[in-house]
Amino acid sequence: MTDVPVTQAETDRILKSLARFRRVALAVSGGPDSLVLLYLGADFARRHGLAMPVALTVDHALRPGSRAEAETVARVARAIGVPHSILTWRHGPVDAAVQARARRARYDLMAAYCTAHDVPTLVTAHHLDDQAETFLMRLKRGSGLDGLAAIPEEGRWAGLTLLRPLLEIPKSRLMATAEALGLPFISDPSNEDPRFERVRLRGAMAALSEMGLEVDAIALSARRLRRARAALEAAADAFLDAHTDRSPAGYASVDLPALLAAPEEVALRALARVIGAVGGLSEPVRLAKLETLLAGLQVEPDEAQTLGRCQIVRARDRLAVYREIRNAGLPRAELRPGERLLWDNRFQVELGQDALQPVTVEALGKDGIETIGLPSNVPRLAACALPVCRLGDGRLVLPDFLSDLSPDFSQGTATGPAPLSRHEATVDCRARFLWGLS
Repeated sequence: MTDVPVTQAETDRILKSLARFRRVALAVSGGPDSLVLLYLGADFARRHGLAMPVALTVDHALRPGSRAEAETVARVARAIGVPHSILTWRHGPVDAAVQARARRARYDLMAAYCTAHDVPTLVTAHHLDDQAETFLMRLKRGSGLDGLAAIPEEGRWAGLTLLRPLLEIPKSRLMATAEALGLPFISDPSNEDPRFERVRLRGAMAALSEMGLEVDAIALSARRLRRARAALEAAADAFLDAHTDRSPAGYASVDLPALLAAPEEVALRALARVIGAVGGLSEPVRLAKLETLLAGLQVEPDEAQTLGRCQIVRARDRLAVYREIRNAGLPRAELRPGERLLWDNRFQVELGQDALQPVTVEALGKDGIETIGLPSNVPRLAACALPVCRLGDGRLVLPDFLSDLSPDFSQGTATGPAPLSRHEATVDCRARFLWGLS
């Protein structure tokens, strides 16, 4: 059944998770895999009476013709009745770690679009071969359980649910489906460039297959490891509920004696979750760096650390985690009346429809604290990384921070810090911290 197109019955089974959400966005690059996702997603929505998905294509602007390819995808989407948007990565020279930087930019742009347009779910076209390749790449690096569990079917990040429904479908079947449907898929030349690790690995897969190491078997191992990971994640959730305070101001603290007494794997996962959320990371912190951090806490708990865009400092018997402000500073973005945006991959900021003028969202910083004062109940390190609205006349207005926390980090039995005091704002602007990491 290797080269048989995906059937309608299979489509209904693998895409049924999409029906849980009021609307979804599909990540469509223009390759055969994502165009099949586009077609099947539209067909599934139409047959089941669901809202039509929106398709998002990122133009990385890294080679000539990329814009024309994105416009080709737009034409295909329109032809089958799917709204489409092209998101452009604006950047200077990109000389190193091209694929990793492009991936981060791609997810950042799509997350920002979903936040602005109230789309709660992003769907990607990762497939069985991607799963096997990811497993082998991480095995080469000596990854732990999480790395070898490879790509999860579902995750959370920046307030979004991430779905990957095609993980059990081999690349060959998606190709067969694209050809059977006559989809005009694009062949990205970077997929043949041996400078990239994943391309070299694909070239070695034939030799591995001759030795009996098949894609299906590798993906099965990853699936079984994900089952073990789920059990450990449940233990980490229980630890976080019992021993972690999380503030709507975007910082957290962990009971340090409890952290150091916990099983090492649970402690590492708890640290990863807190650092990933507070730092607004699109990818988990590397395991080796977490191990170094935990080992350092065992020996020198009073020494301040930085990791994953976070400052990590001891506060009496707790370990406090704050967003780090580096020399480059935090982002600035314009917000118009009635709009919302994703700021620093951490906060959803929304400006009321009745506001009289746009605002610029930026970090409060030390200068802002000197101008409007330190918000009540917020440590100075946390306040510096809060979003603030700058009006056209230069005045700063602190948004109203909503105290409801995402289900990803439920309050459990822990008693968190007091909610932020409501600010006497001259504009209706609200901000909500997004706890969660895929």
